[in-house]
Amino acid sequence: MDIKGKDFFQDEKFILWRLTDDKELEGYWQTFLKNNPSLSADMEEAIRQFSKIQINKEALTDLEYARLRNCIQTSVAQTKKRRIYRFIAYATAACVACILVFSLFYNQFQPDTTFLAQNIIVGENLDEEDICLITDSTSTSFSNDIHVQVDKSGKTTVKESEGTKSTVLEGGKTAMNKLVVPYGKRSQLELSDGTKVWVNSGSVLEFPSVFTNDMRSINLIGEMYIEVMPDSKKPFYVNTSDFRVKVHGTKFNISAYHDNGVQSVVLVEGSVSVKTQSKEEAFLAPNEMLTYLNNQWDRKTVDVTQYVSWKDGYVLLDHTPINIVLQWMERYYNLSFKINSDVNLTTKTCTGKIYLSDDLDDVMKTVSLLSSTKYTRQEKTIYIQY
Repeated sequence: MDIKGKDFFQDEKFILWRLTDDKELEGYWQTFLKNNPSLSADMEEAIRQFSKIQINKEALTDLEYARLRNCIQTSVAQTKKRRIYRFIAYATAACVACILVFSLFYNQFQPDTTFLAQNIIVGENLDEEDICLITDSTSTSFSNDIHVQVDKSGKTTVKESEGTKSTVLEGGKTAMNKLVVPYGKRSQLELSDGTKVWVNSGSVLEFPSVFTNDMRSINLIGEMYIEVMPDSKKPFYVNTSDFRVKVHGTKFNISAYHDNGVQSVVLVEGSVSVKTQSKEEAFLAPNEMLTYLNNQWDRKTVDVTQYVSWKDGYVLLDHTPINIVLQWMERYYNLSFKINSDVNLTTKTCTGKIYLSDDLDDVMKTVSLLSSTKYTRQEKTIYIQY
């Protein structure tokens, strides 16, 4: 096993070991350290960083531990036998990551949590795995894209995009739910107040069953488009790891992926204000985009359709750099690109419309035409050449 430094945070066995008192895992890591003494300092540093997360939040309750184990067991039970061992790793990583990553939001903008937030990225390295919905008492996985609806009592109804299958989940009014959407999948969500959310690939959204306080708040890693139900008595907030958006009844898009340096807010209609860790606050007008990079804001007027059309099944490109298009496609279709050394894409751009077909070859033909390149495909790897 080749594990170095921060890679401990990518190992579901390490995370589960630090969360629980499992004797088998204790023995596993003692043996690992005996066989890999050179990694002793790296492990100690990983344990130290992990302990900071524990200090910055309340310890996990017995119920949270039970939820974690239940998520693993439920996910495995609903998976075909030939995928069981691969799915155990997914279920553990996804569910533990949910608990850890979103604990960070309760202590928003704590510098000690940066290390873990950047390294536990739900959706990364998940090969065609299922969407995971974690509620107050259950964890359920879905192989197809889903539409989630939460009513005013907190009851959750989930409909899969393929067929007519529906799942009803009972949720307590104080429950916080987590929706994990891996690469290659998308989901829709209607919150208990009527707010509608479209969640893009490689994203995690935390939301309450019912908004019971004097404000409404959700937490995001990744990308979403949202249409917020106006309520003058209860402001609406969206929290990411780097900024908070205050909403005044509006439609907008947020992109806050951890593997993309640039984060953005695009306002379609209404009014929002965005506040960063340094407490700087910026206000947006409709058809404006605010990008955040290296602790600095950049504002410009845009065609908002280019940034929100993904929810309707197509993407508009206007001199968009080809490397940005490929990065986006990696998330949307859960694949990777390999570019020949003689191919220089730094100056190439795409202009046109791409329909998000289930047939990846149809999409790649369009990209190749728009970017004047050719491609070959081997399963989930696509090779780009002239």
